[in-house]
Formats: sequence, structure tokens, C-alpha cells
Amino acid sequence: MQSTARQMIARQGREKQRYSATGARMVAGVVALSPDKRKILVISSSKGNRSKAVIPKGGYETDEASAQAAALREAWEEAGVEGRITRELGVIEDMRPAAVFSQMKNPSLGTGDWERGAGVHPKAEYHMFEMEVEMEAEVWPESSTRMRRWVTYREILKMMSSRPELLEAVKRSSVIKEE
Repeated sequence: MQSTARQMIARQGREKQRYSATGARMVAGVVALSPDKRKILVISSSKGNRSKAVIPKGGYETDEASAQAAALREAWEEAGVEGRITRELGVIEDMRPAAVFSQMKNPSLGTGDWERGAGVHPKAEYHMFEMEVEMEAEVWPESSTRMRRWVTYREILKMMSSRPELLEAVKRSSVIKEE
């Protein structure tokens, strides 16, 4: 594990958000596994129903050198874990129905950010990585707003049935898939 000084304040906002050439929001995340690969770390959602579980992921920002760096930052901010990336799980498109957006000022397309309206239907691109957890902090940037817990493959299949893009990342991982 690489030892680094960690920020105790989570990034907020989308001022530095990266977008692909097609307008998709670029997201980076991890499937955080226990060393024996029998459990996956899930966190409570920060939006709406906090009883919903997700995996650590968030915006890949313009000041980050790589999607992998962004994924490790998100794992720290959202779940309070550090570890090492063991595999790249690829890019997964968010296939859920998108809200309708209009392109007003998307930086990657030339003029700014996305606002609700008519026109373009952007999707997110999830750049996902498998991470072996080596350290769990007692306090982390979002510890006051998120809970974390370890679950089995069978449990995560039920918990994230409404998030096919996140389940795809889990399925691509090397978690032990005892059903």
C-alpha cells in the first residue's frame, strides 16, 4: 500500500468534472474486496434513500492524472479505505434511462456544463477497478454521512438489482461468486 497524506474533506461539486467526447460524465470507482476475496465493501448512498447500497465511485476530475487515481480517491472519501488496485475492470456504460439534458457549457465539447432541458441524453462512463483493501479508517471524509459494510456476492446481487452498471463491475471482479 502506498502511504500518502489523506485529505479529511471530500471534494464536492462538478466544476472539475471530466466528460468524454460524446458528453458522458466520466466516473471512476472500485470494487473493494477483502483479502480473501469473499466479501465486497458497500457503502450507503449519499442521495435519497440512504439504506440503498452502492460501491465507492464518483467523478473523475480534470486535475487527476488517471482514472485509477480518481478511483482510489473516491474509495478513501466515500468508504475510508486504502489499498492497492489489483485489476482494471474496464469501462462500463450506464444503461439506466437518462434524464433529458441540454448541452450548454460542457467543457469537453467547448462551452460549459450540463443543465436540464431538451436535447442531448448523456450517459456516464464508469472506469472501474478492483481493489484489495489493506486499511479501514475509523474516521474518513464522509464517515458522518455514509455507513459501510462487507457483503457476499449473493447479498450484493440482491442489494444492487437497480444498478446494473455497478453489478457489472462486481461480476467482472475476482470476488468469490458462491451463489
